[in-house]
Amino acid sequence: MDSNCSRAVNSVIRRAADAITNLAHENSSIKTRVRMEGGIPPLVELLEFTDTKVQRAAAGALRTLAFKNDENKNQIVECNALPTLILMLRSEDSAIHYEAVGVIGNLVHSSPNIKKEVLAAGALQPVIGLLSSCCSESQREAALLLGQFAATDSDCKVHIVQRGAVRPLIEMLQSPDVQLREMSAFALGRLAQ
Repeated sequence: MDSNCSRAVNSVIRRAADAITNLAHENSSIKTRVRMEGGIPPLVELLEFTDTKVQRAAAGALRTLAFKNDENKNQIVECNALPTLILMLRSEDSAIHYEAVGVIGNLVHSSPNIKKEVLAAGALQPVIGLLSSCCSESQREAALLLGQFAATDSDCKVHIVQRGAVRPLIEMLQSPDVQLREMSAFALGRLAQ
């Protein structure tokens, strides 16, 4: 396939994933319909696509589909999305790690079993690494996620502290970004409980 055709195909794939994101936003029946029609497995496969714009669009769609939808969360995990999402957390592309941390955040929200799977898959260290990202959105999502990890599990709190999260969380309290300070305070509060 020549490069023009390849770019055109990538653009269509990206726009299809973006359309799913837009249609499913705050629409539980569309989220369910996407799952029932087999839309989640191909989106998970697109996380490994060579075009980063397609990766971001697929992650954005999965993030939206996972939000407040337990069946979708479970299917995303069953489709083996976690290893790729965790690799994406380490990406130098801030848009990639922002989407990945957002998907993981939506997966673990109100889902203790998925939270355990995410931690077992090795997400903790790359999430802590995002606290030092140049992308304030990724920092904010990472702090929120660490607060979720720390919520109920004292062992996890110890690991978060031992792996160096406290210093960057405290430094984030000095940020001019109010939301960043709030998420940092949330995570530190959860760690202190």
